Amino acid sequence: MSLPHLDVYLESYQLALIDDSNPKKGRCIVALEPLSRGSIITTSQPLATVTLQANRNEFCNYCFKKPQAMSPKVMPLQRCTQCRAAYFCNVSCFKNAWLGYHQFVCKASSTSASNKAASSEDPDTLDAEMLERVALNVGRYNQKEKNDRDAFGEEGERQEETVDVTMEAFLSLMGHVEDQPKNVLNRYKRIADGVLKKPYIASLGLSQQQLVEFLCWFQCNNFSIQDNQMFTIGEGTYPVASLFNHSCRPNAVAMFDGALLNIRAIVDIPSGEEVTIAYIDAAHSRTVRQKTLREKYFFNCDCVRCTDNTFFGQIDTMLGEEETDWDRAQRVLDPSNTKDNLRQEIAKQVEGDSWDLLEMCRIYDRKSNCVPKPSKPLTLSTYAHCFVQFFSPYLWSSHNPRLLITSPSLHNYRAQVDRLEDPQPPAARPPVRDTADEILSTSISLALSYPTYPGALIPYRLSTLAAATSYFYDMMADGHWENSVKIGMYIAIQYCFIYPQYHPIMAQHLLMLAKASWNSIVQLELLHHGRALDKLYDNGFRRWIALSKETIQSTFGKQSDQWREVLELEWIFMREQKLK
Repeated sequence: MSLPHLDVYLESYQLALIDDSNPKKGRCIVALEPLSRGSIITTSQPLATVTLQANRNEFCNYCFKKPQAMSPKVMPLQRCTQCRAAYFCNVSCFKNAWLGYHQFVCKASSTSASNKAASSEDPDTLDAEMLERVALNVGRYNQKEKNDRDAFGEEGERQEETVDVTMEAFLSLMGHVEDQPKNVLNRYKRIADGVLKKPYIASLGLSQQQLVEFLCWFQCNNFSIQDNQMFTIGEGTYPVASLFNHSCRPNAVAMFDGALLNIRAIVDIPSGEEVTIAYIDAAHSRTVRQKTLREKYFFNCDCVRCTDNTFFGQIDTMLGEEETDWDRAQRVLDPSNTKDNLRQEIAKQVEGDSWDLLEMCRIYDRKSNCVPKPSKPLTLSTYAHCFVQFFSPYLWSSHNPRLLITSPSLHNYRAQVDRLEDPQPPAARPPVRDTADEILSTSISLALSYPTYPGALIPYRLSTLAAATSYFYDMMADGHWENSVKIGMYIAIQYCFIYPQYHPIMAQHLLMLAKASWNSIVQLELLHHGRALDKLYDNGFRRWIALSKETIQSTFGKQSDQWREVLELEWIFMREQKLK
């Protein structure tokens, strides 16, 4: 298939769409030049978007941005005065939505039965809305004269994504129509027939079969649109972004700026390497990931996480299997079930006397070559404090040595926060390898070398992580900040195994850990009537702030709410340091 506009567009971003050497994968996007970590590899405009009903009064239904409540210059969302169901941030967004689709669906709320149907969040309604909007754009494109279509941009310059680029990408997608179950195809035919009954769709000249194919493409290619806190607020058809293949250990991520999707590098990508994103959360067992990918995307993943001949494959050996829906139902029905005791055991270990945060930090200090006794199972505390010696900051400094600068000026408070008091990797005890891959490989082998007992808590299991994450949020909500720091450290270690260190989920968690650490310091100072706390508390806070900044700027960027939050937290700390 000839894709001249798409090929030129991708080439302007130093990318190429080529046939993959693995015929099962079809096509892939590779880097034509080295791509640096944190850079926006390319952008993707939506062919169509749908806001989830629960969010329609919070986000602009066209640009998907949310007014900043604290800004006096920003107007609140304005509701369409006729249908009273759609919200827009300004006249420009309303006009664009009106020209695109809103003119066809905007009806007086008192007489529109369709608005009542749209109030539900059922899949048929969302799929029908998406299908209508895509059909409108495809139909208009088909009716457009070729000489009225977009011209090619200047060679050598990054180009804007034109309608021709978007449509070429969309019409080249795979929907695996022949692989879809019969009941799914019947459902799609029913939705397509309902959409074709509407005059503005029927006039486009599209057939039921074409609409069914579009629905199949949605299932295999659509994205969940997320706000700046990574909560899902809508669905979108992003043809250019859909060209990127999946990996459970991706080198790029899809990040949203309103309705615009950015593909951002989270590692340095050399020339000639494929650029990949994750279609599903990597914090699932291999069994669950493979099942989801087969059922939704119709392929068997053979990435480095899904094969046993790489150390990444050992991560799934560590994580084990996760709870099924049946397991969760059994726990609800039978509270005495031993699996429900997992959270109780976590609370016991975190809140008990055996986990003294200061004492554990002194024992595992990166200078004493201290590891837990090899004859005893790992506990949450020994696991977290042992592996923080290997991971923080060495996983990050293997990509950015600036993090290991020591002996900051006593008069430069910003430098005190940015710089961590850690030995260089060759001098660290226990020994730390020089590269991130070597650090992970060594740590996986060490974790798996410890004995485990049936029925006992195993720190690196997914079931433990799931229960610990719930406990973490509960501790933060209840203001138990020292416990939040403890369990937050443990979760950070787990994330170091599961995600690349510059992944947005890692960045988000490090920011929460920094907040918990600061609140813990304030809480402890109040309990100690303002007496100076041990320096280790400040050092811990510095660490999480520095790693938050390092990770956030490469994932969310310096224009994000996360960057503003971490700078405010840093400023508060520096102010308190000056006052002391």
